Amino acid sequence: MCIVFFCQIEICHPGGYQLILANNRDESWHRPTEEAHFWGDHKTCISGLDREPGRGGGTWLGMNKSGKIGVLLNILSQTDQTKIGRGHLVTEYISGNTAMSDYADRILENRDKYNGFNLLLFDLGHEEDSLTVKPVFVSNSISYHSCVNLRTLPANTFVGLSNSPLEYPFQKALRGKDRFGEIVTKYPTTAGKEHLISNLLDLMSDRTSMLPDPVFEKAAMTAGFSPSRISQQSAINVWCPENQYGS
Repeated sequence: MCIVFFCQIEICHPGGYQLILANNRDESWHRPTEEAHFWGDHKTCISGLDREPGRGGGTWLGMNKSGKIGVLLNILSQTDQTKIGRGHLVTEYISGNTAMSDYADRILENRDKYNGFNLLLFDLGHEEDSLTVKPVFVSNSISYHSCVNLRTLPANTFVGLSNSPLEYPFQKALRGKDRFGEIVTKYPTTAGKEHLISNLLDLMSDRTSMLPDPVFEKAAMTAGFSPSRISQQSAINVWCPENQYGS
C-alpha cells in the first residue's frame, strides 16, 4: 500500500513551485530497505532502495539531478510471485537515458510481465520547455476489468492516487486530495515553505479510518485482509502493529 498526492504547476509565479508532491510508502516493517541516498555510476539518482532478496534494487519513489521523477504504487490484488518485481520501473527510468514518453510506451508494451501497478513519470528538466512536459501515468490495472492506461495528466490539477486505478479511487485518495489542494492553495510559494511542509506532514500522518469505502473494501477482502486490517489500511497513514506493517 502506498499513496501519493501531487500538483505540477504549468506557470510558476515568482517564488512558486513547479511540482509539489507528497508520498507515503506502506510496507512490512521487516522488509530490508536502504534509506534515501545518492546512487548510480555518478551518484546522480536519489531514493530509498528495496533490499528484499529476489526483489532488491527497486524503489517506490526516486528522482535524479536532471529532473526525472518516478513514483510507483502497486495495485491491491492477489499477486503472482513468478512475475518481475515492479520497483525497477522507477530505478530504470531515473537512471537511464530514455525519454519519458518512450519509456512509458516500452513499459506498456511489457505490462503483462508485472503484477498490477500505477506508475507516475515526471521530467522537470526536459531539454525543451520543462513547464510544457506534463506527467505521464502508466497502469496495467489487470484486476479492475482489464483497465490499461497510458495518458498524460493535466497540469494545475490536484491528483490523489493510491493502490487502485484512477477510475476507481479509494476514499483516502479522494479525501486526501481535497486536503492536499487546500494546503497547496494556502501556501503556494516559498514564503510559506515551513507551513507547507508542516501541513503536508500532518496530512500524510493522518491515521483516520476512511471507511466505508466499497472500492477499497472489495479489493482488501479479495487480498485476504482481516476486518481490523481493512480499517487500518483505509487511512492515509497506515498503522497495523499486529501485522508489523505500516507507513
